[in-house]
Amino acid sequence: MEDNSLLNGPLPIDQLDNGDDEDMSLDKEIESVDVVDGDTNGAGDKASSDSDDDEDDEDDDDDDDEEIKALKEFQAILQELSVNQYAYDKYVRLCELSHTTGDLDNIRKAYTTFSNVYPLTAELWQRYISVELTLAQSEVEIQQVKKLFQRALKDYYSCDLALEYASYAPRCADCATIWEEILGTYGLNCYKGQEFFKLYRQQYPEDSNRDEYVNSFLKELRYPLNNMEESYIEFKVYYEKNKEHFSGKEDIDWEEIDAKYFKAKEHLKKILPFEEKLQSLGTNLYRERAEVYFDYIKESDKFLDENVLQTIYERMVADCCLNADCWLKYIDFIDYRDEFGRPKDLQELPLFEQTPDEICLRALRNCTWSPELYIKRIQVLEKLERSKTEIQEVLESAAVAGFQTPEPAVAVWLEYLTYLRRHTDWTDPDECDIMRKNFNLAWTILGQQWGVLADCNCEILQFWGRLEYGPLQDPKKGKELWTTVMESADNALKSGLWIEFALLEMRRDLDATRRLFSKALNTPGIDNPLVITSAWERFERCNGNVKTLNNCLKECNKFKQEYAVQLTNFSQQKSQISTAKATTKRKSNTQSETAAPPSKQAKVAEEQQQPSKPQVPPAKKEATFKEHENQEIDLSKDHLRIFLSNLDYNLTEDEIREELSELNIVDIELIRSGNGRSRGFGYAVLPTEADVEKALSLDRKDVRGRPVFISSVLRDKEQRQKFKYSAEMEPQKLFVKSLPNDANQSEVENLFKPFGNLKDVRLVYHKSGKFKQIAYVEFEQEASAGKAVMALDGTDIRGHKISVAISAPPPKRTAGATTNPLKMLGLVSKRNKVFDQKPRMSLIPMSVRKNLTNKSTVPTTTTSKPSDATFAPTPAPKSNADFRRFLTK
Repeated sequence: MEDNSLLNGPLPIDQLDNGDDEDMSLDKEIESVDVVDGDTNGAGDKASSDSDDDEDDEDDDDDDDEEIKALKEFQAILQELSVNQYAYDKYVRLCELSHTTGDLDNIRKAYTTFSNVYPLTAELWQRYISVELTLAQSEVEIQQVKKLFQRALKDYYSCDLALEYASYAPRCADCATIWEEILGTYGLNCYKGQEFFKLYRQQYPEDSNRDEYVNSFLKELRYPLNNMEESYIEFKVYYEKNKEHFSGKEDIDWEEIDAKYFKAKEHLKKILPFEEKLQSLGTNLYRERAEVYFDYIKESDKFLDENVLQTIYERMVADCCLNADCWLKYIDFIDYRDEFGRPKDLQELPLFEQTPDEICLRALRNCTWSPELYIKRIQVLEKLERSKTEIQEVLESAAVAGFQTPEPAVAVWLEYLTYLRRHTDWTDPDECDIMRKNFNLAWTILGQQWGVLADCNCEILQFWGRLEYGPLQDPKKGKELWTTVMESADNALKSGLWIEFALLEMRRDLDATRRLFSKALNTPGIDNPLVITSAWERFERCNGNVKTLNNCLKECNKFKQEYAVQLTNFSQQKSQISTAKATTKRKSNTQSETAAPPSKQAKVAEEQQQPSKPQVPPAKKEATFKEHENQEIDLSKDHLRIFLSNLDYNLTEDEIREELSELNIVDIELIRSGNGRSRGFGYAVLPTEADVEKALSLDRKDVRGRPVFISSVLRDKEQRQKFKYSAEMEPQKLFVKSLPNDANQSEVENLFKPFGNLKDVRLVYHKSGKFKQIAYVEFEQEASAGKAVMALDGTDIRGHKISVAISAPPPKRTAGATTNPLKMLGLVSKRNKVFDQKPRMSLIPMSVRKNLTNKSTVPTTTTSKPSDATFAPTPAPKSNADFRRFLTK
């Protein structure tokens, strides 16, 4: 391995040349001292020199050990990156290790590997280029460093890197070209542009090249730069001192200069508020910064020069490089501008010659997870009339991008299939066959990657089926595909899909279309059945005969009547339930105030006075699937029984056993609705109490994309499973919210792992399986949790500013909490549903309401002896008898 340790601390060349002579003279001095001082002193000096040598050797050994460890880790990370090339943190670590090894080849390999996948930040480029600068001596090496600067400035718009590039420019042969590029791009920066022009005039003073010196002022005063008054005054003074040099044709047109200067100054006043906002924002406020840029661009697009406007776009994507919306806005800007031709005033510099496709590539190097960017690139390449092979490469790159959910992959596939549809010759059987193979490939790959979660709405099959009914001219295949669509997920409950299926089938077979309408109308739980009846009637009037129309009307009218009865019954049931709840509540309040319970005779009399509820005989279907309602339950087995809820409605008993294979389930019973479909909950019997405890530990396990809730069914509330998470503040546990929708367990663990050993990481999901964007992270030590809060609170993750705080759940309502008397009377109830009854406020006297309102708002005092006005004892709730007395006064 080549020894490049001098890279970390190079020594002057003259010291390296005289090293041997100094060592020889030093040896002579030591020998002379030994002779003069005698044998004793000589032995002591020899011993001390030996000890110093030993210490140096130990230091060298430590350095060698550190380099060896770094080299081993370096090779290991390279191996990991060969498997997962999108591990950004690994690349950063690789660059750090390359400097520790001190090997120039490792440094170059690390940064080259990194830059091939991701753009490097300005700080990383500066560190790498500083190493190459120390070695650049020949013309070839100087040109290589120049190319590195150009690559770095192509990744991100960075004024700091541009200043270093400007300082390096005199070493290059094409120094003037480099300065032209720097002044034309970074000289337009509102706050830092003046700095570049001043540096340019320092390298090209007035004595050496007066024309370039004057032209720099003329360029600078055309653009809205901060403190441009200073440059204007400086140029004015310079002109007055050197008037004799500006005679004749070389004289300066101050009217034109003043016109451009004052126009730029007006523009500066308009953009300065946005620049000040950007300066005031914190480094981690990426979302807020993007919003300021959006407003900045929207306002400045009305008056700013095209060159200055594009530099603002470049600044935006550099400051918000992980915001896909910023890149999409930039791509749309260039695409729209190129549609009308290149503006005349646009400079011919690399930054302003970028195409929409080049910006798409830059965007995808930053936001590999954004499906919108892959879709945008497909559209841009199609607009540029690129080959199918290039567009297929976009799809292949999206396939290995590592999407966290199936929806982005489905979106990219749909865009690619849509592109193929636009470029397929339907008269060519081979191209039609290729189209079918691509649909089949999409469905197969998505199924292999995501399983049942892939394309839940079957959008790809819907698209394929539409084409089979249409240009592919295979309606039979189309019907097979659409039948699969309607049998998947909850598509059978969507009336819109049924109508589209029927309209497609109408091209093939009218009788089959009628059967589809009838099947849709009899589907239990369909979202809008009356739309189906209307569509069926219209279909028969346009395509049917008298017999088919009458059959349609007969079936639709029958359904409408049954549907109206169901709505009426439902309304009555809701009303009865709400009335029963109110009656039960009033009875419980009355019984709590009465000293002695009412006699049995009184209860019988009250029951006789109440009207009997109509008994609706159960349907035959309900008798088949609700047999469990009449079964006797063995209460002695409650300690061996668990309650399962939030189950997928399509799960069967056998599939539940497979999903919960950790448990020895003796028996399982799913509760079903009248049509035989699972209601998403049921009961399971286990052999021992130990198995029950094991089952309770599996609470919220993911089954088919939904967290399954597992709880005990013990009748005694005290014996039921308690809430297994603490309701008190836990200093070692953090509450994290506003996480990205696609965040997963490993990503959260990797985010918090650097701050200490993790005890548990729990992501919280909705019943539907959708991520709630919150998580709980528990450390082994409190100090680790504190460090994580200080470092990560407010961090931006893919456009989401996360909140990190110590877990402190709000206190729960205790049993003895004071009830609001107004709420007890029903005065503040909110009617959230149509069938809830209105509170009978008119029956309560205004004096009672005012009295209750005043009592509820009287503040409690903190004196040692409570006065009569304070609420020491909580007043008992009012009963019906109390209200009766109030009303008779």
